[in-house]
Amino acid sequence: MKTIVWDIDDVLNDCTKTWLENSWLPAYPDCRLSYENITQNPPHKLLGVSKTEYLDSLDRFRLSSEADKMAPDDRVMWWFKRYGTRFRHIALTARPRQTVSPAIAWMLRHYGDWFQAFCFVPSERPGEPPGHPDRNKRDFLSWLGKADYFIDDSATNIDEASHLGIHTFLAAQPWNSSHMTLMDILKTLVK
Repeated sequence: MKTIVWDIDDVLNDCTKTWLENSWLPAYPDCRLSYENITQNPPHKLLGVSKTEYLDSLDRFRLSSEADKMAPDDRVMWWFKRYGTRFRHIALTARPRQTVSPAIAWMLRHYGDWFQAFCFVPSERPGEPPGHPDRNKRDFLSWLGKADYFIDDSATNIDEASHLGIHTFLAAQPWNSSHMTLMDILKTLVK
């Protein structure tokens, strides 16, 4: 049975879009940046703020009820119900430790029937302890040694995973060059 390792934010949910529309834009009504114009991730330069200010806002959103209410795409849920048992599924996210628990709860609520593991690589934040053996998703995937497929929205993560011999899929987002939607990727997996 093949194993798929999934990024969560901006692959299995619309984290950046929901954060922008429900958190950032209400707090900064003069901001004219639309989701489709987020051509860099992180988008702090496009927003005209420091990276720290952007990350603080994103992390507050990740802990919010708005983040908890994000709904998975109905078409993705249909795919999981039809084909999910054909694969092993592992969630792999890069988040600060304090925001991991809500992500686990979200995943279990929506995808708990299919995912066997939830893993994370801690994103560095001031005041958080170091000491995790994996600096990034590449390190984790190298240690895991079991991924057949890896789906992420970061071109860097995809490039690094492909060098490990993993079949990768870059999920299209405004900040990357992919034209493959998640539905395109899912169709490819079951051909």
